[in-house]
Amino acid sequence: MNLSANQISIKHQLSDLSLLTGLTWGNNSLSHQELAKNLEDKSPYTVTIILDNLAPELRNRKTYIQKTRHPRMSLYREHLHQSLTTEFGKEGSNKQYSEWIDKYRQQWLEEGKTKELDDYILELEMEPRYQQSIENRYKNLEKLKQPRSIIRRERYYTLPEPISRVDWRSPYDNLFIWTEGNHKYVARGGSGSSGARETNSRFIFALGLLNQRQEVPSHLFLYDKTNKLQKLHSFPTLTVPKYDIGANYHLDSIQAKRLLSGTQFIWWEDFAELKRLFLSTENVLYRS
Repeated sequence: MNLSANQISIKHQLSDLSLLTGLTWGNNSLSHQELAKNLEDKSPYTVTIILDNLAPELRNRKTYIQKTRHPRMSLYREHLHQSLTTEFGKEGSNKQYSEWIDKYRQQWLEEGKTKELDDYILELEMEPRYQQSIENRYKNLEKLKQPRSIIRRERYYTLPEPISRVDWRSPYDNLFIWTEGNHKYVARGGSGSSGARETNSRFIFALGLLNQRQEVPSHLFLYDKTNKLQKLHSFPTLTVPKYDIGANYHLDSIQAKRLLSGTQFIWWEDFAELKRLFLSTENVLYRS
């Protein structure tokens, strides 16, 4: 069943962090069939957090993002690599560099890894080959060799440990949570990496199967443009984004459809509408 944004009644509630606290990463590589059976008596539930973009005016504020400085390749090394690519082409340069790695690996090991393997290639292959042409173009070679750095800005994800970091390449964060004894475990799905897509698919197929025998509750949150977690709605039955299900964990369409019979889906296009509805109803509440 597909749910549109207008079918979801938005609840303006304080975020119930008890759903997200006391968690430990679960190490679970079972197939979807084994996983469904394993989770039967473990009170599983899902949490989907829609990730809004950080407000532009906050992108340089230290309370919203963390700035870190990282080393960057010198201009001199960049020119060496550009010269290699010019000579051999992109594919050919990768092949040539791989051959050089094989050539100097034993020497690097015998000398106790006192410097980077890449340094052997730079000093013994690339500099003899390209340094003169670089010197012909640039007067101050030492300036080109000066260390450089780059500042990276990482947005804070103000959720409890251990889920306080997220892959911002994904438009949502899918958390699958269950209880074993006195411990709560979590697995993370999403669309930002192949591993996240595989976990996402495997757990949704497993919980879809389990949901046909016992309801698996789901909770929908918004991580808004000011880094605040807002609860939108709770569902008594499995409700997940209709996005990347089956990616990196392929099942034939008939089997997948059977497993997900009874699961409610929120389409990707409705994420933006849910955010808009939340803000519009929030403004009404604020004015009243």
